[in-house]
Amino acid sequence: MKRDWFFKDETSLCNVRTVGVLIRNDKILLQREAGGNEYALPGGHVKSDETSQQSLIREYKEETNANIICERLIWVEECFWKWGNKDASTIAFYYLIKLADNSDIPDNYCEPQKDNCNVIIEWVPIENLRNLIVYPKFLVEKAPAISNVTEHFVSYE
Repeated sequence: MKRDWFFKDETSLCNVRTVGVLIRNDKILLQREAGGNEYALPGGHVKSDETSQQSLIREYKEETNANIICERLIWVEECFWKWGNKDASTIAFYYLIKLADNSDIPDNYCEPQKDNCNVIIEWVPIENLRNLIVYPKFLVEKAPAISNVTEHFVSYE
């Protein structure tokens, strides 16, 4: 059985995620809870028998029904925060991606995830990121000008 890299006990939780950064026409594809105002990049947990790229390709297919191509790893993040009364930590791999077929997610796309109707996926102008609650927080500064080298972040939220 494929299991997520997700561990928890009474006081903590830890997981490994993979995340896609899809940018087109000065917009970035983000997700938010239906009716919510906090945005994040689409992605999901890495499974025990998958690479982070394989997981991202699977997650995008499940969530949008789109086939993606992972162009390159752009960011690695170690993130620490509180989840209720638990200490939480995530290791996340962020890939710059492109669609195998741009018509899979058209420019006017704003739809529920295919596997979770409580989450909306939509294009957001990159210039609007400063006016939103967005995670990871470094996205506001980094998305407009992605570095040519892989960057590493340690975040405390």
